[in-house]
Amino acid sequence: MKRVLITGVAGFIGSNLLDHLIARTDWQIHGIDNFSTGSEDNIRHQFNNPRFKFEKKNCSDVSSLKEFDYVFHLAALPRIQPSFDLISEHVRANLLEGVHLIELMVKENHYPRFVYSGSSAIYGNPAKIPTDETAEINCMNPYAFQKYEFEKYLELIATRYPLNYVTLRYFNPYGPRSFNPKNSFNAYSSVVGIFLNKWKEGKPLLITGDGTQKRDFIHVYDVAEANYCAAVYPEKLNDVFNVGHSSTHSILDVAKMISDKYEFISKREGEAEITFADISKAKKVLCWGPAISLESYITSAIKDIPVSK
Repeated sequence: MKRVLITGVAGFIGSNLLDHLIARTDWQIHGIDNFSTGSEDNIRHQFNNPRFKFEKKNCSDVSSLKEFDYVFHLAALPRIQPSFDLISEHVRANLLEGVHLIELMVKENHYPRFVYSGSSAIYGNPAKIPTDETAEINCMNPYAFQKYEFEKYLELIATRYPLNYVTLRYFNPYGPRSFNPKNSFNAYSSVVGIFLNKWKEGKPLLITGDGTQKRDFIHVYDVAEANYCAAVYPEKLNDVFNVGHSSTHSILDVAKMISDKYEFISKREGEAEITFADISKAKKVLCWGPAISLESYITSAIKDIPVSK
């Protein structure tokens, strides 16, 4: 039986990955989280599962990786605007905490398959549309730079030590648990979750800028499956893959799918005008592809959410 570590297990993507792996495998899963952005509510339903063990801790508190076959590293502060102001906090969370795990692998001479949750934010405003993995890196904010810097650490350390890693560059994940009203930084959650929450409250949706900026939205279930495919790939890859839907929607169009009540607010600086993934590499190598469309998810979510009067 495989033994697995998920860092950031109580977050939006981490908790959905936990559920996906519990349902799809017989693996024993150890999850850690410091609840800086994640929530115990996201994982409480798994606490009585004998295949899941949780500890509240940082990655830097992990003392050994020897027992694990796979490590899914999701722990991060995924906040673009605060990364400009709280620089050292984001460097610690998005770079140094993960570097500790690399150092453990080297120290123990034990190299589990390491699946890293990267970000398409590293492409900035890409010249290549759709954007493949060879596109120029253009980090427009500290968060993107930190995510790319950790990618490079994996790549560079692997030239000297036998790291066994896969980097997945997520585009714009959405889905259950993407919006946490208890998190003071929830304005930087998935815009789909933010819009659905506003609609649920009967409030107008707030669109930054003119709403023409386009995003490639990928459902978190598809993200979880990409993580699984990366983990079980039978050969060493030490490679990077885009994880997106390979389609785009403008923010204004997404708002109109949900409500006819919306307002425009100031544009946020340091964010791309378009994200659009070329996922042909993931399809070919990992045999992975998205299964859920944004339209079907929103239709389903609207039917299930009672609206405030």
